[in-house]
This record gives sequence, C-alpha cells and structure tokens, in this order.
Amino acid sequence: MTREGLRRGLPWMLALVGFLVDLLLYWPGQMSFDSAYAWWQARGETVTNVASPTLIALWRLCDVFFEGPGPIFAIHLAMFWSGLALLAGAQRSGWRWVLFACAAVPIVLMLRGHVWTDVGMFSALLLACGLLAQARASGRRGGLLVVLPALFYALGMRHNAILAVAPLAVAWSWLLLPQAPALYRVGLAVPVLAALMGIVAAINGRSQTQVPLWPILAQGDLAALSIARGEVLLPAFSVGPTLDVAELAEVSRPWSVTAMLQNNRSGIRDPLGAWTDAEYDALRSAWLAAIRADPGTYLAHRWRVTRALFGTQARDWPPTLVYVDAQVAYRDNPPVAPNAGRAHRRLMDWIEAWRPTPLLAPWPYLAIGLALAPVAWCRRRTAAGGLACALLVSAGLYALPYPVLAPAAESRYLGWSCLASVLAAVLALAAGGHRHLEGRGPAG
Repeated sequence: MTREGLRRGLPWMLALVGFLVDLLLYWPGQMSFDSAYAWWQARGETVTNVASPTLIALWRLCDVFFEGPGPIFAIHLAMFWSGLALLAGAQRSGWRWVLFACAAVPIVLMLRGHVWTDVGMFSALLLACGLLAQARASGRRGGLLVVLPALFYALGMRHNAILAVAPLAVAWSWLLLPQAPALYRVGLAVPVLAALMGIVAAINGRSQTQVPLWPILAQGDLAALSIARGEVLLPAFSVGPTLDVAELAEVSRPWSVTAMLQNNRSGIRDPLGAWTDAEYDALRSAWLAAIRADPGTYLAHRWRVTRALFGTQARDWPPTLVYVDAQVAYRDNPPVAPNAGRAHRRLMDWIEAWRPTPLLAPWPYLAIGLALAPVAWCRRRTAAGGLACALLVSAGLYALPYPVLAPAAESRYLGWSCLASVLAAVLALAAGGHRHLEGRGPAG
C-alpha cells in the first residue's frame, strides 16, 4: 500500500475497529422505556409523535429483516464512526488522530450504547460534519448532496433538532455557493431546511395521535411553584382530591418530573394522556399565571433544574438520568437478551463508579468548547476552523433552551452539545496548521 493509500485508509481502519468494539461492548443496544415504546409502535399500528415517527418508520423496516434493537443500534454506530473517519480523513495534520479520541470521551462513550433518538441525532450530525469536511477538502461540490440525508435523519430524531441542524445547513450552503455573496450563501440554508422539515412533518403527520408535550413541563413547573407558595396550583381536574403541598414536596425532585408523576399517592393526570382542549387551555393558563405571579420563584426552580442537567449529579440520584443498563420490556414486545459480556459488565461498573463525577457531567465538555471558541473564531477562514465555528454554534444553540424547557436532568439531552464542543476544540487546534487555506471562507 502506498503512503497516500495508507493515509486515506487508516482512518477507516480505526473507525472499523471502533465500530466492532462498540458492538462488543453494547450489542444489541441498551433500551430504556422510550426505546421500548418506540419499538412497540414500530411492531404495531399505533404511532404517536411522542416517539420519533422517523425512527419508528426505520425500525419497522429493519424489523422485517432482523427483529429487535440491533439493526437500529448498528445503523447509528455506522453513522457515528463513518462521520469520524470522514472528518479525520479530511485533516492534514497529526490532530486527525486526536479526533478519534473524542469517541472515548466518557459521556459520548456511555451514550453511544443506547438505542435513543439523541444518539441517532448526534450520529447523523457527525456524519454530516464528516461529509462537509470531505467536500471541502476534495473541492467536489457534488459530494454535498449526500449531506442532506444525514441532516434529514437528524431533524427527524428530536423535536428541537432544528437548533443543532441549522448551523450545519448554513455550512453546507456556504460550500455549495463558494463565489456567491455571503448573504445568498446563508440564505440558501432557509429553503433547504424548510424542505427537509417539510418531509419530517409529513412523516410526523402520519401519526394517528398527536400528543402535545408541553404539559410535562407545565406540571413540573406548577408543582415547584405550588411548594414554594404553599398551595396546590395544579388545576383540580389534573390531580386527585387528596393531593396537598406536603405530598408534592415529598415526591418532587429537581432532577425529573417523572419522580412526581410516578411516586405520588393521590393521583396526578398523565401529561401525555387524553386531555380535552378545554383542559389543555386551563392547564396552560394556570401555568402562565403562576409564572407571572412569582417569576423569581420560577427562575429559581429552573436554575435548580439547569444545575442538575448541566452539573455533576449526586450519587443518590437515579442512574437512569445518565444511562440505562437494561432491555426494558413494554407490553407485548419480544424479550431481548441483554449484553452479558465481561467487557460490558466492567465498562458499566466503571461508568457507575464515575457517575457522580465531572467525567460523566456535561459541563466540562461544554467548557472545553467554550474555552477554544476564540481560537476557532480567529481561525474561521481555514477549513478546520470554519467547521469548528459551525459546531460550536450548533452545540450552543441546541443547549440554549434546555434551562427553560428541560423536564428532567437526563444527560442524553446534551449529548450532541458535548460531542460537538469537544470536536470543535480539536478542529480549532488543528486549524493552526492550515493557514495556507485562509481566504477560502469560514465554513469547512
């Protein structure tokens, strides 16, 4: 093999090794309740928008050939490692090998073992980044077409994925029109995103049941405000007649609305159950009125949730906020054998031991990206620096609404922001060896 052939092939060899190691560690993929619920819908006729209809459609197709979470798990892994190989292969300095170390970042390594829409989203976005980097390195604009399916899949995974996808769509349009004015290049991303979102909306529109998701957040906020004010602010039709503030205080936790919903004795309506339009209106009115009446208490409550989500979690908090080492069963889903390998067991023991430390908290990885943001900006006219900037904007936009909108402190919500921040930091440093590319544009 020639030196050039080795240079091109080695990233793919390393990616293949990483893919096989992940299969060894996690196959057939860890399933939480959300995963099991999505699979149950894929096996039957009922489809709601609570789980991703895009994931359900793919799972339904995969089940024709191999039943269970394995194919979805393998597809997400293939996207992740292919994206990393493409991204590393587009670099020309020794930093390319450091990019592979990003796969071993503890929070990313831990999340990758799950069959979650969050993992599907960050794997598709990493694939899109790798394809963008390769298109920039090769100068072949035709290669940009294959970026769009990756962005589409990412959009289909999460309701808020548009915030993460939009900066990469701008990078895509920037490369597609290298000679056009900057405003035109950025503006092209708008109709492209609109078209991709239209396809996702069409798939979502086929759901037999459209369920509003905001009542989960409303109930959690109202419970916190009720405890602070000493009176139950949740509408009477949404709670049992014996529910009082003392019970709410006993079962409420800053790390999840689920704790309150599952552990109360008096009864609280399922926020994703069947509600009338009048009940939705009443709940929304009570929620907004409580916030207006005491904004300081509301902000203090959201700050507690934010600290729980971004910060280091306590040992006595549920491990399921970070990982789910199980194959959760749901209704008539066939049983799935968990990974019983020694390597898996040792890894999960290590994750559990380090769970209440910064290694498995989002904040250190977000801080790394923030610290290198000035470097990325200064080197934005290089290929690596431009992509680093796009990744940092994507990471920041995606994380920005969670202090207000997060119903729980689940680490997976920030998986993409953590991965993008670390990748951006490496690319920003790698850009220092590519000054000969300056002047070609900020997206790469």
